[in-house]
Amino acid sequence: MHPAKIRKLLADVIAESKSYEVPTICSRIGLAAGDEQEAFRSKFRYAKKRLDAIENSELKDCAARLNTIVESEALSAFLEGASKKSPSDDLHTLSLSALQAEFVSRRWSDALERRENDPEGAITLARTLLEDICKIIIVELQATYSEDDDLPKLYRKTASLLNLAPDLHTEQIFKQILGNCQSIVESLGAVRNKLSDAHSGGPLRARPTARHAKLAVNLAGTMATFLAETFLVRTPKK
Repeated sequence: MHPAKIRKLLADVIAESKSYEVPTICSRIGLAAGDEQEAFRSKFRYAKKRLDAIENSELKDCAARLNTIVESEALSAFLEGASKKSPSDDLHTLSLSALQAEFVSRRWSDALERRENDPEGAITLARTLLEDICKIIIVELQATYSEDDDLPKLYRKTASLLNLAPDLHTEQIFKQILGNCQSIVESLGAVRNKLSDAHSGGPLRARPTARHAKLAVNLAGTMATFLAETFLVRTPKK
């Protein structure tokens, strides 16, 4: 779930309590203190203001603590769904959010959510996520791309800018690893064309399952994270 949606969910759950209980509940789950008068004016805004002040990485812990204080089916369902995610999901989420591009974080969150119930859509989002990352990095490094550039072309430009292109290295093992990274990106573009909802293939077209979507999204997340972290390490903070 996208961090903005998590914040709204938590604020909604907190707002179901009595106004005089809200400051105590917020304090107990690790949010900033306040007074009852502010909570009386708006329970939701009181909670949302404090949730907006914490890092995305803290939201899950807040939700877990809140779940021990109040009863909420929506909150329990969120935590149950979050527990099914792999540790790498959260790692990729943190790395991609560091780019400070809201639409990238939203694209990743949507891809995670759609792996099980909408494999075709998830595969489409996996490719789009990589395209977004490449375009952001190319622009940030003051280079250009064409609107006609497909994912392999965008990746090659990005890899060259970040010194990740195989032909820029002489050590055989690094050339091989980086070459395999390039092959993964090209394969993600191919599987999206064959299996995703981006194109109509007729009634006989092979349809992806959840396991195909998980593979595509997880590979895209790994490559997007690698590019984002390389860019952030090699770009001085302003």
